[in-house]
Amino acid sequence: MCTWLADLVVEGRKAQHNRCFTGAVAGLACVTPCAGFVPTWASFAIGLCAGSVCYLAVELRDRMKWTMPLDVWAAHGVGGLLGSMLLGVFAYASVNAAGHDGLVAGNPSFFGKQVVAAVFVAAYAFVVTWVILKV
Repeated sequence: MCTWLADLVVEGRKAQHNRCFTGAVAGLACVTPCAGFVPTWASFAIGLCAGSVCYLAVELRDRMKWTMPLDVWAAHGVGGLLGSMLLGVFAYASVNAAGHDGLVAGNPSFFGKQVVAAVFVAAYAFVVTWVILKV
């Protein structure tokens, strides 16, 4: 939420409650896939990334004139996708022995697997949603 507010201030825009809450939800959606697998310091970095990337997603939505109540795509969709990818960056097996080391811990293959899995899930969700809408 703090990153979101900073982005608004940098752009010279007035802080709005609904945008601030969306920033908080984006941070939660982004850190959720990483919960239990990343150290505390990484959660802070993930929150910073979530605020900026999800803020840009809302700006894209505004420019494209998409109608989306509560910024669900920007906060949950983009935030969750980003969090799944960042898990591959910040995961440490020392935090959770059932997990794997990520990119920062010296395991680039796990990061690659996370990116492929996240992109596959996003594509699957898009196709299934499109089919449902067509039917």
